[in-house]
Amino acid sequence: MGVETLAFASIAASLAGAGISAYSMYQQGQAQQDMAEYNAKVAENQAKHEADVSRENATRQREMNRRQISAIRARMAGSGVSLSQGSSLDVIGAAASELELATLDLFREGEAKQVAYRNQAGIERWQGEQAATAGKIGAIGSLIGGVASTGQSLYSMRYTGTI
Repeated sequence: MGVETLAFASIAASLAGAGISAYSMYQQGQAQQDMAEYNAKVAENQAKHEADVSRENATRQREMNRRQISAIRARMAGSGVSLSQGSSLDVIGAAASELELATLDLFREGEAKQVAYRNQAGIERWQGEQAATAGKIGAIGSLIGGVASTGQSLYSMRYTGTI
């Protein structure tokens, strides 16, 4: 095997290495994007779950609210207070308002968690897109570097008379 054959084999190996490196960088970017998409879907599922939990908690809270209002009415009626007029209506109305505010607070907490999960999904997708872009740029850079290195080797071999 001559020097020329070894030189061309070296050049071919260099080009193959650049191609493999480029493909590896591209695949790594794609894998990171796939993982980010999976994480985004998990976050979206958590947001949906939080919405379901929030609705269920509000339903339960409202049922407890009805019971508390009924208990207030029963105590007032047991004390002989008229439930159809005056301050007794004010007391029942105030209690109902406070209890409904507590229920709405549950909704707001649930909505805040949903927004956080949706934001997380958006961030995951953005990071995935950035990783995919970085993988493509890295692959192109690797190919360009490999071709430049090969060209330099060829020039050097011709200049020194190896080929």
